[in-house]
Amino acid sequence: MTRRSVGTVLLTGLTLVACARAPQPITEGKPSAGAVNPYAGGVSYPWRDRVDIAPAGSNPYADGTRYPWTGPVGSANLGRLASTDNFLSDLDWTSAKNAWGPIEKDRSNGEQGPADGKPLTIGGQVYAKGLGVHAGSEVQYTLGGYCTTFTAQVGIDDEVGNLGSVNFQLWNGAIKLYDSYDSGVLRGSDSARAVSVNISGVQTLRLVVTDGGDNIDYDHADWGDAKVSCESSSPPAGETQLSDLGWQSASNGWGPVERNQSNGEQGAGDGKPLTIGGQVYAKGLGVHAGSVVQYTLGANCTTFTAQVGLDDEVGNLGSVNFQLYSGNSTQPFYDSGVRRGSDSAKAVSVNVSGVQTLRLVVTDSGDNIDYDHADWGDAKVTCGNVPSGFGTVLDYKDMTAQPYGVSEAQGVALNNQLYVFGGFDVLKGFTPTSRAYRYDLAQNIWTMLAAMPAGGVTNAGITTDGRFIYYAGGNTPDSSGNGQVFGSRRVYRYDPFSDSYSRLPDLPADLGAGQLQQVGGKLHSFGGLDATRTIDLASHHVLSLTEANATWTPAAPLPQPRNNLGSAVLNGKIYAIGGQTGIDAGLVTHSSVYAYDPGTDAWSTLSSLPFGRGHISNSTFVMAGRVVVVGGETGHVVPVSDVSAYDPVTNSWQALTPLPERRASAVAAATDNQHIYITSGINPAAQFQAGGWQASLR
Repeated sequence: MTRRSVGTVLLTGLTLVACARAPQPITEGKPSAGAVNPYAGGVSYPWRDRVDIAPAGSNPYADGTRYPWTGPVGSANLGRLASTDNFLSDLDWTSAKNAWGPIEKDRSNGEQGPADGKPLTIGGQVYAKGLGVHAGSEVQYTLGGYCTTFTAQVGIDDEVGNLGSVNFQLWNGAIKLYDSYDSGVLRGSDSARAVSVNISGVQTLRLVVTDGGDNIDYDHADWGDAKVSCESSSPPAGETQLSDLGWQSASNGWGPVERNQSNGEQGAGDGKPLTIGGQVYAKGLGVHAGSVVQYTLGANCTTFTAQVGLDDEVGNLGSVNFQLYSGNSTQPFYDSGVRRGSDSAKAVSVNVSGVQTLRLVVTDSGDNIDYDHADWGDAKVTCGNVPSGFGTVLDYKDMTAQPYGVSEAQGVALNNQLYVFGGFDVLKGFTPTSRAYRYDLAQNIWTMLAAMPAGGVTNAGITTDGRFIYYAGGNTPDSSGNGQVFGSRRVYRYDPFSDSYSRLPDLPADLGAGQLQQVGGKLHSFGGLDATRTIDLASHHVLSLTEANATWTPAAPLPQPRNNLGSAVLNGKIYAIGGQTGIDAGLVTHSSVYAYDPGTDAWSTLSSLPFGRGHISNSTFVMAGRVVVVGGETGHVVPVSDVSAYDPVTNSWQALTPLPERRASAVAAATDNQHIYITSGINPAAQFQAGGWQASLR
């Protein structure tokens, strides 16, 4: 890396006489009597920003040097919003040069000092926004290819009267898009000239002002009301690389965000192939901490995947965190933990069902941004066509049965696979089993996984962060292997890549029949039963997955104690749904629904389920921006076939096509916005089930 350790340079290779000259007033289009021409002898005050490269081997971040960048904002482009206008004076340029002091934002060029201009004025018309420059000037903006129109009012500023002569030009690389000379040189006596240019597909836009063919004397030029109209693009059905989409907004810690190349230097398009640990990625985003890139998904996508890490261009230097946020949420629903330059790429696979806007954030991991060149390698989203208004009809067909009938197992969907762990099966009866299976949707087969530790578990909470699967608490086999111990404080992480389990910090107390969810790199355990099964729990504890030596800490408890409830995460909030108090013949089901906001550590009450039901712990999930509850029971071994969907926008429930058979304690999950897989559970005859259904929404 080579960078200059200064961000803005004023070149002062001039005589002391020239530097000491004070500006003289202009009257009637010419200098005042006796005024000294400040341009005499070819004097100029050239200025440039973000252009210089530092000597090789030097620290580009020395003295706190930074090149922050903010790109234009696009509209959501979902057929509901108009294009978004972006004033160039509100954006960070990629580079800038000027012949007489700094370029000024929202004021005229003035003299050679910064912020010494006046209101932008052309022919008596004042412009609140724009750029004040001086020939020869060049300002470059990175647009990313998704802006459509550039507009401005251009001319010589009134501060020089009738003096000066310039040409305004717009360039896309080596291609000239506009030249005011085509309509004649603009002079101080001219009124503003309107400019409107199609810039569709332009990655980098250059605004150039030349001296009109004579000299730069009094060439104070205004880009009045200069702005670009832009649109982001929502992804089509199927798999789409984010680098092929227009972002809704973007900011970066060192020059512009780069598409399909590393961050490089502070200029646009100066990166190298995206490379993490020697692995090259043809597609992706090259950024620099702190960076935020936001995309419009429109609740139409199901999965985000990427390979993340520090780019090899900084060697073993740098340390960052990669995070994903939904909309304006203050809590990430994914956090990579600290990634260093010496690390290989980390695989990310996260459920983004229901996410309207996705924010990709890279932080400096708490130290500084030095050498934090971060890559979102092969970053893409998988999306489907979500029926308008969310369909209510489910078409069912049988899916391949599991090897054994099982009920009250733990299950979750991840990477187009359905994972089922433990539970009670037909081989062991009401003793928890250690058997675990993975169902491959594409091949339609079940594969046995490594046996669960501690002899297996049932009634544990389970969740995923898109990379690992976590489960906590639950009931385990007793020492004889012919019964169960109620409640556990054990917490495990399962790695699908290595098919192995590892122990995490224990819960504060033994519990079973509770819930576990992951939001913002933190596990949330809530609800359940104590080890005596006589006390329903409202307790809520949180474990950070990114902090070293983290332990479980208390959070706001559930408004009401519950066990065997359902839960899901949607738009950064945790939903706690239904459940029961008591057990077996003495249980009472509940219909209340609550939402937890991690940002405020508070629960709110939402519209209740159509009726109370429990044993929905592993059959509650998110699909197409809704929370779906499949089956459950209204009394002890009284299963139901109802399928209900909650819409957070309208705070209401709607009924979907019921299951072909009544089923409680099943595992059910959505793999995209249209397909649900339901397996295992118990039927009205209290029989453990191996079979299930695939359901398609229409």
